[in-house]
Amino acid sequence: MNRSGLLVPTLALAAACSSSHDATPDAAGPGVDAPPDAGSDTTCVRTAAAADRPRHVVVAHPYGSDTGSGSEPSGAFEVLDLSGSGTLTRAQHTFTMGPTSFGTIAFTQDGRVGVVADDRGKLGVFTLADDGTATVVASQKELPYYAGKLVMDPSGGMVWVIDGDTGSNGGGIYRVDLACDGTPTDRGLVAAGSTPGGLAFAGDKAIVAAGAMLDSPAQTSAHLLAWGATPTRIASADAFGDTMAIVGGTALTADGSTFLIGDTSGFSSVPNRIAVVGVSATGLKVASVIPGVDDPEGIVASPFGNVAIATDAFGNAIHILDDSGSGGTWRVRGDVAYATGTAPPQLPGDVATILVGALRGHVFVSEVDKIRQLAFSGSGAVTDLGSLKFGEPVEEALGAIGVTP
Repeated sequence: MNRSGLLVPTLALAAACSSSHDATPDAAGPGVDAPPDAGSDTTCVRTAAAADRPRHVVVAHPYGSDTGSGSEPSGAFEVLDLSGSGTLTRAQHTFTMGPTSFGTIAFTQDGRVGVVADDRGKLGVFTLADDGTATVVASQKELPYYAGKLVMDPSGGMVWVIDGDTGSNGGGIYRVDLACDGTPTDRGLVAAGSTPGGLAFAGDKAIVAAGAMLDSPAQTSAHLLAWGATPTRIASADAFGDTMAIVGGTALTADGSTFLIGDTSGFSSVPNRIAVVGVSATGLKVASVIPGVDDPEGIVASPFGNVAIATDAFGNAIHILDDSGSGGTWRVRGDVAYATGTAPPQLPGDVATILVGALRGHVFVSEVDKIRQLAFSGSGAVTDLGSLKFGEPVEEALGAIGVTP
């Protein structure tokens, strides 16, 4: 279950008590090569932005004013300034697309175009100017499938769209091309699957978390594909040992050797957990399953080594994961030590990460009323750098989040 199922009742309760008032996948990181273009004919060539520069963080405010019977959906988004030293400030830049209560906003590598899947499975596309001014290119683009999680292609010429439905209902990975001005064009199904929930690239291979993918055997939930114009399956693995999992967050480690898959099922008799899958050029191997992680909706791996964090909305916590130096047996090392004077997490959800420059390893966590900034380090530490708190009204609550590369 993602935190959207918890957020509305929590906000309603807060409103009643106050006197004042369900995705990179993770993009390829350092040490992981960009995927091939799967037969791309796009003509827009983008250049990566400078590694050290002012950036922007974009968040959704998916709930409107409280009507007494609950909050109305809102399509509001806000652009915040992020300085080169990591200071986050509200800049009063806003725009409107479809309501987006959870998910990660994917950006082209030049930071000019942002894409997000809204709560109705439609695609929102916008452009950003240097000063943070946004221009909506497509507010709620209808697709012949349901847009769930998104992965931006490193070329910036396309975005990979995951429809998490069953195979008989259109589940799979789709391609949407992006023109230089951000205009999206649907190119259709690339790889059919059932209940896919995560996608990452390592060289010319793709790793997918799904109940089935292409011609995979029964009861497999992780799949290694040769990526190209017509992807083919190389290997599959039974990551969880049962068919009860629903994919939440996923992450590929910086060296491309380990794929983490979060189980966020709210209907299973099996407690939620995180599967750890070893990745090689020719196959997948289930290394371990980390038990007892209540709701791993957002997972992100450190760019410096085998450390990751997982947000846990049910537990109101952010867990630190590592391989304990034991060659594949990952564990929950503990929770983040939250900064002095900063409240512990409240419904932490999706995460956005910077992978280059002086802010490499900085992570932004969307919580119900704040953006928390964490930082990975080369020593394996995860440091809470503090939070930017938003207001108390329901319409200030946060949803999807993204940061320009």
